[in-house]
Amino acid sequence: MIYITIIIFIIFIGVGLFLSYIPNSLHTLAEKSGFNHFSIKYRKMKIQGVDVKFMYKQYSKAHDVGVMLDFDDLLEYYIYSPEKVEEMVGLLIRAKLAGVKISISELEKFENSGGDPLQLIDALKIVKNANVDVSKSILETHSLSGGDINAFVQIILRENKAHLDLDLAKLVSENLSDEDMIKIVNILIIAQKAGLYVTEKELKEEKKSIKKDSKIADLRISQHGILEHFRANINIEKYAHAMIRAKKAGIEIDKDALNIHYLTDGDMEKLVSSMIKAEKAQIGITQKELVEHNIEGRDIGKIVKNIIKAKQAGLDVSPEELIDFHRIGGIPEDFVKALIIAKKNLLDINKKELEEHFLAGANVMEYVKARELIKFSPDLGVSIEDIDNHYLKGGDVLKTLFALSYAKKNNVPLNAAFAFKLDLVEAFDINEIVNWSVNPKIIEVTPSPTVVAKDGVQVTLKIRATIRGKIALFVKGSKEEVLFGRINEAVAEEIPKYKTYSEVLKGLNVISTNVLSRLQGQLKTISQEFDNKFEAEEEIAKINIKEEELNKSSSYEVLDIKIFDIVIGKDTLAEFKLHHAEHAKHMAEVHLEERISTAEAEEAEAKVRLIHAKAILQEGMAEAFKNGKMDTSLYLKEKYIFNAFDDEDTPRHEHEKKHKSDKGHGGH
Repeated sequence: MIYITIIIFIIFIGVGLFLSYIPNSLHTLAEKSGFNHFSIKYRKMKIQGVDVKFMYKQYSKAHDVGVMLDFDDLLEYYIYSPEKVEEMVGLLIRAKLAGVKISISELEKFENSGGDPLQLIDALKIVKNANVDVSKSILETHSLSGGDINAFVQIILRENKAHLDLDLAKLVSENLSDEDMIKIVNILIIAQKAGLYVTEKELKEEKKSIKKDSKIADLRISQHGILEHFRANINIEKYAHAMIRAKKAGIEIDKDALNIHYLTDGDMEKLVSSMIKAEKAQIGITQKELVEHNIEGRDIGKIVKNIIKAKQAGLDVSPEELIDFHRIGGIPEDFVKALIIAKKNLLDINKKELEEHFLAGANVMEYVKARELIKFSPDLGVSIEDIDNHYLKGGDVLKTLFALSYAKKNNVPLNAAFAFKLDLVEAFDINEIVNWSVNPKIIEVTPSPTVVAKDGVQVTLKIRATIRGKIALFVKGSKEEVLFGRINEAVAEEIPKYKTYSEVLKGLNVISTNVLSRLQGQLKTISQEFDNKFEAEEEIAKINIKEEELNKSSSYEVLDIKIFDIVIGKDTLAEFKLHHAEHAKHMAEVHLEERISTAEAEEAEAKVRLIHAKAILQEGMAEAFKNGKMDTSLYLKEKYIFNAFDDEDTPRHEHEKKHKSDKGHGGH
């Protein structure tokens, strides 16, 4: 029993020595780490595959600089991220040296959530050095919501330097982008510089001490208020600038007006600007009315501006009258300008009359200018009644009056009644008509005439005519097509006067002059030949009378004719001669064929007669043989005579064959 006990004791001591064994290279690290019974932990780590020496070194490195690191925490981090252990220890050392208190579990949690531990430590270091009290959780929340820690730190430093005392936790909870957060803080800094910023703490204290509800809006800017405006999609920059401007101007803004404005998302800057102008000008329009007009879509800035203009001009125009004019579709600015012009030129036009003319379709500015024009230009012969009637008919009064005035200055015969009548015709533009009656216009004659000269060459002249309109005949007078026909007729009359086309080329200036003279009823020569001088003069007089009558009914007056190009065409005489020669040749060929056909017919007829004669002769010979009046010798003689006639129609080879056959018969 004693032996058994001794054996068990020896085994127990051996196991203990085995478990307590630590390699010599780790003794120092193990002692430095301060672990009792370190050998058990060592064996456990070895079983888990941990690089124990590496872990002891990292742990010792951290403790050397005073990092309070739990070995088990480090071991747990190693198991999940062995490759990052050294980096994590480095971060803890960096935090310790920077005076930042943070644990490995906090860094691990932040890293696992997608954050950058190095950025977090650097940010904590910056705010600590700046003596800013910011919790790690705020920085972590901002980073994990997608924000840039570095940008947020800069915001915190700016806020701290400006002594804004912001609720950073609430600012971060809004999940704002870095750009929006910077914009909000900048606005609050601007407000503070202007003396408009109020902290959340100050607002709470004021609410406790102030019981009565003031009708004056609180124009101060707080973090809570700016965030509310931002969430409501109100332009916070314009809002802040508007509040600052109101403060500088000493304007107290009505709370109800401001609330209505916020609810309708109006332009705060324009509203405050209008309020300041109205207040300084004392024009008698309330802030609430301005907001209401703004809600209805009116440009309150222009309304206030025009009321001030009217007041400066000494006009008795109330805001209600101007707004009423806007309600019926008018432009308030034109209404005020028209009244100012009327007063300046002592025109008897009141506000009601102007509104009535506008409702009748008149442009108030144009109407007043028209009244001004007829007052200072009585020679136009236009009355106020004429203007009113023309507006009622839908005409353009001012345009017509300008056309009348221009016509008078240039001695164009145009009376008011005819001018108003022309303006009502949609197809015509009275300004264009009058302008054409004053300033000549160059037109190209179409179609260009093509004429054959005496030598048979085709000549095409391209012509430009300088014409001026005759306003009295513009509507009923003949138009361009008639004028073109007259010009073409005159050209066709001139070209035959020349013997050759080359002479036509030399005489283009003369042709132009003669065509113009003819169109003006001053023709002196004519191409047509007459038996005596008196007949020619009579014909020329008829042509001149005709052209004068045509001029009286034409809408245009011809001032000049110019031939600017000439095209030489075919030589028609040469073509005619060639055609005639070809025709003569064709006729000769026809006659020759006719003669050949006649000869062939006569030859055929003669042959028929010969055959008939031979037949009769043969009948007679047969009768002679029968009656004994002819013997063989006489027959052969006659036969040779007939063969001579047959040789003309028999081919040579057949004739020779026949001749041999006859000899053979004779041999027998």
